[in-house]
Parts: sequence; C-alpha cells; structure tokens
Amino acid sequence: MDLNGNLAVFEPVNVFQLISYAQRSGQLTLECEDNSARVFFNAGVVTYAEISRRRPRLGEYLVEKKVINQRALDGALVKSQKNKKKLGHVLLNSGVITEEELRSALEVQVKEVVYEVVRWRKGKFSFENDKMPTEQEVKIDIPLDHLMLEGFKRMDEEEGNR
Repeated sequence: MDLNGNLAVFEPVNVFQLISYAQRSGQLTLECEDNSARVFFNAGVVTYAEISRRRPRLGEYLVEKKVINQRALDGALVKSQKNKKKLGHVLLNSGVITEEELRSALEVQVKEVVYEVVRWRKGKFSFENDKMPTEQEVKIDIPLDHLMLEGFKRMDEEEGNR
C-alpha cells in the first residue's frame, strides 16, 4: 500500500482531496464495518467506483429506469456468469443497451458510491498508486469537486431531516 490510514483520523473527504490534489492514479479501498468500496482515480479524477453492499445494482437500476426489461436482464445475467464478464459488458456487446445508456447508468452508480463513503467515520483506507480496474466497459471522468459538493449537500439534508 502506498498510503493507508484510519477513517476516524482522515475522513474520506480528506483522502479524496489528497488524491485529487496530487493528481494520483490508482485504487482507493475504504472499509467500514461490514461494507467496503473501491474508487479508482486517473490523474486525480474519479473514473470508476464500486461498493460491496449497495442497491440497486446495475441491472436493477436499468430495469427500474425502463432501459431494459427483466427478461433481458435475466438473460444477460446468465451470460455474464457463464462467460465471467461484467454485466454492462454483456449488455453492451449484445446490443441490449447503447454505450451512452451504460455510461449514464455507471455514472449514477459511481456517484452513489462516493456519496455513501463520504459519510463513513470509522474504518480504514488504503491507496495503491497506478492500480486500475481490470475490466471497465466505459470510461467515466467525474471531477471531484462536483462529487464532494453533492455529497456535502446530501449530508446537510440528512442532518436537517433528523
């Protein structure tokens, strides 16, 4: 690990800002109780993120937004498991969704992961420089300042609702 620490000492926002400011590329792994997330950066910009306990998953999201139907999802899930390929890759290559539809869905999911982890105050983090995702269907570039502003806004709204 090139950088690691305790989220009680360095909150996720601080870690994100450090990686962004230093324009680092690599994988940030965050662990909090029974959940973990991986966020990938390219030159300080978030390009991909995933979390172990998050709903809806990509397929559920696409069905919910009526981009695909349940039957198409079920068929793609079978192909995905059989061929050991990511669901988005299977849907895209079989012509069920367009690259833009996949990019839009993945961007929403990446943002939701970041909004979730910025709330974490316990756990640990580690950053591995130059470690990139093994398979990524579509490149996403989300400036960190936009993510952080929306994350703070959501946290403020939650505090106001308590």
